[in-house]
Amino acid sequence: MHATCMRRAALLLLLVLAPACRIIPEAKPEGTRFYTLELPVPSVSGDSQLALGLGPIVIPGYLDQPQLVTRLDDERIGFSSGDRWAGSFRNQFERALALRLMSALGTDDISVFPWWHGHRIDLSVQLNVLAFEPDSTGVARLDALWKVRGGQTQEIVRAGRVSLREPIGSGGTPAAVEALGRALDQLADAIAGDVQHASR
Repeated sequence: MHATCMRRAALLLLLVLAPACRIIPEAKPEGTRFYTLELPVPSVSGDSQLALGLGPIVIPGYLDQPQLVTRLDDERIGFSSGDRWAGSFRNQFERALALRLMSALGTDDISVFPWWHGHRIDLSVQLNVLAFEPDSTGVARLDALWKVRGGQTQEIVRAGRVSLREPIGSGGTPAAVEALGRALDQLADAIAGDVQHASR
């Protein structure tokens, strides 16, 4: 009889506590934030008849990920748990660079690799991205090498490199993405300078 009373008391206690447990708020995961590189509308005068091929573009595997990356030191990187690229990072980078080159070169005839075999290509730019991320010191880094090749001969006619550093400031991830965009502006200007020199 005593055991039966104990079981009934325990059951009654559970029934009393169950509604109270529902009142305790559940921990919710932090919301995911999505970012894009700035995609400026190109200002094209129409004077240039240059047909440029952009690519192949080599991007390190650690960058070509959904998560935004931060350089912690020379040997370590960190992936954000809540900040992601809105879509393919590679596609964003290629499109953002192509739009900037259109403005810098005054042409809207830029094809991203692989381009249609029959399309006229006067010059092509092969790009190797070495770094494109904010670091732990509050700076956005962009390191890259490129080669400008003749469209028909594929002969290297110009080559260049940049090691760019843009201050991020105190705006967190949005400011970091903006700083990466400014570094991309400078990369486009540097590549455009070599392309213009090669097309003379």
